[in-house]
Amino acid sequence: MAIDLKNATFQGYKRENGRVGVRNHVIILPVDDLSNAACEAVANNIKGTLAIPHPYGRLQFGADLELHFRTLIGTGSNPNVAAVVVIGIEDGWAKRVADGIARTGKPVSYFGIEGHGDMETVRLASKAAKEYVHWASELQREERALKDLWVSTKCGESDTTSGIGSNPCVGNAFDKLYPHGVTLVFGETTELTGGEQLVAARCRTPQVREKFMTM
Repeated sequence: MAIDLKNATFQGYKRENGRVGVRNHVIILPVDDLSNAACEAVANNIKGTLAIPHPYGRLQFGADLELHFRTLIGTGSNPNVAAVVVIGIEDGWAKRVADGIARTGKPVSYFGIEGHGDMETVRLASKAAKEYVHWASELQREERALKDLWVSTKCGESDTTSGIGSNPCVGNAFDKLYPHGVTLVFGETTELTGGEQLVAARCRTPQVREKFMTM
């Protein structure tokens, strides 16, 4: 049975920059792997927060380091995130990430461990996180048009059923959402090998198609 999405809406949180999220996380974001423990301690102290530990942030240079910063800033800028606490080993890099996130208009604080120690950093960051959770808990969802929705998909470990079940299902959903202005994102583009023509046929313009095929 065909699904009519012409007048469909969803319930979302409108952010300060106009983007709309369907979740309302307060995240504790480490700049580097040495800050993971402090971030997880804050998340343990303040229920309703989400720590995002990772193994990066050291011995990275040039384009690799820039990608690292863009990824962290992008994570904090995601509209599913209401507010962010950034923790790094030193203030400079933590501030750089926080400043990037702050451009969205959402609340963000940063803390450096050097000169303060883990315990004091966790105490100060926990205080900020608690205030953010209280603030975020008062935010209300509102009805939004589908064009405000962003949908991202990620491979979750392929198995023998992926090609005959989950992958076509996700593709079918994307095909149904696209005409209604939904922004659709997917990663692991290497897994398109052998099926590039399927995506190329869906490119909006010849220029986009050419750029995609030469990636």
